Amino acid sequence: MRRPIPHTSHPIPLVVALVTMLGCTGKEEEDSGKGDLAQRCTSQVQFRFPDDTTAQYDGCNDVMVDATYEFDPDDPPEVRSFKLQFARENTPGDDCWMVITSRGICGAGDYRIGPTRGTTLEFQTHDCRDVPDAYEASFTTATGTLTIERVSGGNEHGNFTGQRLRTELRGEAEATTTEGVEIEVGFDLAVYIDGEDAEESSCRRLDD
Repeated sequence: MRRPIPHTSHPIPLVVALVTMLGCTGKEEEDSGKGDLAQRCTSQVQFRFPDDTTAQYDGCNDVMVDATYEFDPDDPPEVRSFKLQFARENTPGDDCWMVITSRGICGAGDYRIGPTRGTTLEFQTHDCRDVPDAYEASFTTATGTLTIERVSGGNEHGNFTGQRLRTELRGEAEATTTEGVEIEVGFDLAVYIDGEDAEESSCRRLDD
């Protein structure tokens, strides 16, 4: 049964080209562009270990986001791949982070996680709080599901290569490593990313 994931919300003031790096300030600011909406981040990362201990951290303390899009003159941009990194804090050498890399995105729905699937999930727990010594390590999940509830690159039609797009990603991931470590990640982001045209890729959604 899917357990509810608590979230902590942060407004995000930073805009960086292509790979968007997000830091938190505790207040909401509008983007410097004309009439643009503010960026935001809501996320929580949770671990459950084989000895039934748990740990968690706020995923919005340090975030990096990247995405590619399919552009069409008659349709809004479609997000076809993305990469999310949520770290415990913005400190060099702090090894408490997780990365979701997903290709073959074709809208909201469920996507399999695994080494031979379109989505992978990796994480490190060396510096995470409340992690037992036996599980301070690097992990790659073996099985799991990424559920995308919302994915959007905006509503305007056309080719936006090299132009910044307010991109929204909302969903959650549940996955397990071969060592029996379980990870749950919830996220709700709105960020500006410079448009990059995606290479052709087949849809990896489970019901397609």
